[in-house]
Amino acid sequence: MESWYLVTCKPRQEERAATNLLNQGIGVFYPKLTTEKLVKGRRTVKQSALFPNYLFVCLESQNGNFSAVKNTRGISGFVSYGANYQIVPTALIEQLKSERLQTNDSTLPKAGDVVSVHNNSFNNISAIYKEPDGDMRSILLINLLNKQVEMSVDNKDINQH
Repeated sequence: MESWYLVTCKPRQEERAATNLLNQGIGVFYPKLTTEKLVKGRRTVKQSALFPNYLFVCLESQNGNFSAVKNTRGISGFVSYGANYQIVPTALIEQLKSERLQTNDSTLPKAGDVVSVHNNSFNNISAIYKEPDGDMRSILLINLLNKQVEMSVDNKDINQH
């Protein structure tokens, strides 16, 4: 009977270990988390391991090639309690596979969204969001005297409509 086991990887080598295990014909799974962050004023989408330094490996309980897994590049070893390797319930693996894991670290609006500005200079003024201006500020287009003016505003002063 096949079971899922928990293995530890060397730091930031989950992808390498998973590729090497798949090349050996061993079932492997590690959920990835998609995050969106502002880096140097630009939105970047990055995928990272949901459980850093851990992989789930599917092996036969009796005849599995445990030594091949332990000797795979990128793998540190099995998580074990006493002499037994940690078995992960199949239901948990299926649940993790079915969920799409995504987080949005950026609460900033998208380009073209209508926002309102709330600070000492401009209170309840509508503006159009243009782009981020570093990590703490954003560039907005504000209508002043029938002309759109580009202006940099602190992110905490922006409210999305």
